[in-house]
Amino acid sequence: MQPWKRRKALMRSARYTCVLEPMEREVLGNLSAVVLEALIHRAQDAPKDPLAELTGIPSGHKEAPRDPALARLLPDFQQEGDEEYDGDNSLLRSLHENDITRQKIANLQVINSALGPDGGVAVSIPEEEAHAWLAGLNDIRLYLASGELKGGEAAEEDRENLVQWLAYNQESLLEAMMGS
Repeated sequence: MQPWKRRKALMRSARYTCVLEPMEREVLGNLSAVVLEALIHRAQDAPKDPLAELTGIPSGHKEAPRDPALARLLPDFQQEGDEEYDGDNSLLRSLHENDITRQKIANLQVINSALGPDGGVAVSIPEEEAHAWLAGLNDIRLYLASGELKGGEAAEEDRENLVQWLAYNQESLLEAMMGS
């Protein structure tokens, strides 16, 4: 992957561009699709509450995901050691998880859209989408780093390499955005 670059035009906002290797583009697209599918499945599995639908109050899951990778993307609202009230975490999760999931899905769709359906390796995103790209990459990294891979030591090393490559992609885009 070539580092991200900022392209500034006179009449429009900045665009950020990079060129990926064909394999990098394919891997990023596949990883994005896997995380996107997991989030969509979680959102679709949310219990339906007829009263919530009538009143317009959002409602969703009350428990954290069982999948450790998905639980990393959708953690509890309370941390260990916080003062606890019975049901607080469940209530907060049921009220906010759907919105958080929706935003994560939108961020990943920005990545998929920028990669395009034709397999092109040149990526160009407007300034407005750069933050979504960063958030999407972060979600992919978290999902990948906390998932359980079968295949032993080789699979673990591959995962670590992917997480490092995603971190480099993020860092490169951040540096381009900050102008350094």
